[in-house]
Amino acid sequence: MSSRSLLAVVLVVILLLVGMNFYTYVIFSRETQELKNKLMLKMDEYHNLEGAYYSLQDMYDKLRKDYEQLAKLNENLTLQASEAKGKYQNLVDSYHEVLEANSKLARVLKFIANKLIVPCNYTLAGGPTCSENNTFTLMSFYEFINRSTYAYDKEMKEYVYNVTGGWDGSDGDFYSDLYSIYEAWRRDFNYTSPSPAQENLTFIMVGTWWYPLTKMGDRFLKEVKDYDVINITVWGAPISFRYKRGVCWDYATVLVSLYYAYYDIAGRSLPTGYLSITLLDRGDRHGCVVIKESGDRIAIVDWDVITKGDNRIVFLPFEEAKRLHEKYWNSRISYEGVSRRITTSPFMINTFQSNEEFHKWLIEEFY
Repeated sequence: MSSRSLLAVVLVVILLLVGMNFYTYVIFSRETQELKNKLMLKMDEYHNLEGAYYSLQDMYDKLRKDYEQLAKLNENLTLQASEAKGKYQNLVDSYHEVLEANSKLARVLKFIANKLIVPCNYTLAGGPTCSENNTFTLMSFYEFINRSTYAYDKEMKEYVYNVTGGWDGSDGDFYSDLYSIYEAWRRDFNYTSPSPAQENLTFIMVGTWWYPLTKMGDRFLKEVKDYDVINITVWGAPISFRYKRGVCWDYATVLVSLYYAYYDIAGRSLPTGYLSITLLDRGDRHGCVVIKESGDRIAIVDWDVITKGDNRIVFLPFEEAKRLHEKYWNSRISYEGVSRRITTSPFMINTFQSNEEFHKWLIEEFY
């Protein structure tokens, strides 16, 4: 190969290398620029992220401080809540304790409210018995009247026994004893009007009770108004018996009670009650005693024994007894009510709109 050809080849190679290098330079320059651009973008992103990081760091530091403050506040609030819970529980316990005490107080007040203080020397029909350690008892006014009306005491029982000597078990002696009891009491009793046969007992009066609601919806006794301790008038067979004076009510009520005492002594009884009547032609009301044997056979004991014979109580059919009774008073009579003692109650009363109704009751219900 000639030098000229070699030179040409060298030149070609040189040119080729230069071209390749230039091309490589251009390519790398472009890529380098792109990388620089990307690097600049990354640097911008980095700076942005760095700024965001520091901002978040500041926020974190602030939140941490706030958290620490809140944690301390929460600790204080928890302590306060625990203390408040204890105080609330104490308040609730005290509240219910007060309500319980209020309830007990109300029960005590209700026990004594509007009650008579009844001394032990009163022996009351169906009432509590006295003991050495119980010198009085409490009962309402109407309970006392119900128990006292047809009660009999020790003196009345002894009175009956002294008059009759007890029952010998015969019908004749039984009816004769009924007459003897009437006779003795009629002899010992003196009509006095108005009746003095009344006594006073101490009365505990408790009037208006105020039960408002609490905010929790419970009622409590806030106030009791109009309370007083006074004397109140009472009456009944034992009182009338001690006075041995009074009106027809005193006379007949005691006689009924004396018959009850006799029945309890004898162990044999007849239906007996206080009979309320109206004397139609005289315009007067009156009280006497009615005793039933059987059916409509009755005995009527007024100021005198209406149905009697040979110093004995006798029993007649209602119409015949009524005729004798009207003849005794010289007046038509309306039989309007019977009050009495029964096995389930010391006092009960039946009222009638007509004599026919009274007659029906005699047969069907008076026992």
